[in-house]
Amino acid sequence: MSQIMMIGRNSFLLLTALMALAGCGTPNDKAFDSDAGKHLSDWVYAKHAAASQEDINSCMECHGSDLAGGMSGVSCSQCHLNGSPLTLTGCTSCHGKPPTGTVAPNRSGAHAVHNAFSGVTNVCDTCHSGAGTTTAKHFNGTTEILFLGSYNSSGGAAVRNTNGTCSNVSCHGGQTTPAWLTGTINVDTQCTLCHAFGTAEYNSYSSGAHLLHTNMGFSCAACHSATILAVNHFTTLNTPTLNGFVADTIASSGINSYDPSGNKSCVATCHAANPKNWL
Repeated sequence: MSQIMMIGRNSFLLLTALMALAGCGTPNDKAFDSDAGKHLSDWVYAKHAAASQEDINSCMECHGSDLAGGMSGVSCSQCHLNGSPLTLTGCTSCHGKPPTGTVAPNRSGAHAVHNAFSGVTNVCDTCHSGAGTTTAKHFNGTTEILFLGSYNSSGGAAVRNTNGTCSNVSCHGGQTTPAWLTGTINVDTQCTLCHAFGTAEYNSYSSGAHLLHTNMGFSCAACHSATILAVNHFTTLNTPTLNGFVADTIASSGINSYDPSGNKSCVATCHAANPKNWL
């Protein structure tokens, strides 16, 4: 008799556990497959954000009060790599701002560099247009790279390539960029990775006597100061202007001195006896 009672008791406990597990995700009865004992296939990316924002307590029923696993054994930290969504709300529980880690969805890549540029700072929509937290694209398991139209080059729409580079981005003069995760650009010395002579791009150096000077072998740094460039070189990347006032980047002492008014004359070492007009 006692064995029958024990079997009945164990069955009741098992049934109770299954019923409790089947109750997970109560804000949306269709979100949980009680037969399979898990959420439906589209739950993680498409539905869980809205449901958790509606009633986070329902998530705790299965994943624990700290969302570390609970009776489900599945910790929310599997996706929320940057910290608990209970303490780090919004984007920052999954992504740093900017992303700083080595594993998706918090891979740093070139985020920090781009994040420092005025007009791009903390604006995820610049490169992930239409893929914000309220859209299906944000939760589809794929990193969506979709540029705002204001960053298209004059040669075509900005796109990301399968090798991690980007093409037709106005900031890069329409040239193919280094790979996002591994590439670098030294903006003080590698000017021609973004600026090319004689193109129709917004940052082409076609003005004045550029051709003459480049044919003579002068580097960009011969006239443009990297120190001054750092102040306003990237201040208007979200406009066709792209740069701050270019004349402001020319050194006022040393190899040259530039007068931006009137005829825009240069008094450099090579023109000391006979100042030349740039235009």
